[in-house]
Amino acid sequence: MASEDEEFTMLFQDFYPSLCRFLECLLGGRAALAQDLAQESFLQLHRTAWGTLSVAEARFWLYRVARNMAINEFRKSNTRYRLFDRVVEAMRPRGRNPEQEYETQERKTLVLEMLQSLPENQRAALLLREQEQLSYKEIGQVLKISESKVKVDIFRARASLRERWKKQTKVAGASAG
Repeated sequence: MASEDEEFTMLFQDFYPSLCRFLECLLGGRAALAQDLAQESFLQLHRTAWGTLSVAEARFWLYRVARNMAINEFRKSNTRYRLFDRVVEAMRPRGRNPEQEYETQERKTLVLEMLQSLPENQRAALLLREQEQLSYKEIGQVLKISESKVKVDIFRARASLRERWKKQTKVAGASAG
């Protein structure tokens, strides 16, 4: 059986990258800050709750603590919630001509603006579902809300994004024509 330190090391190696991605989404592309907060979350887990949680519970605990740290960071800097550049980079197609690159960049900017305009609870739930592929139950555990609230938040986030996308494409189509 693995020692506690080995188990903690394995947990860190398994969840640190995804925790950083999640935090970067919440922090609007500030990768260095996301990494710092992810590390601080692991330190806090090791200091306060490591011996009392199973690995599965520790995962949810980490996401919850990291999210709270990100919210505290927003309050400190008094900024609006933003998504990170990695989402934009992941959406970037390769090998297009300059016109297609420009159109793609415009779409990415639009998507980021739409995501940024979502309420934090909807954005966090949607990111955990789409990016981290957590179940509704797992998202509820991370965000400390009911599974039905998770479903409602994700539904509303998707509906809002869909509606805004329709409006934007109509406006863009009307101005192009």
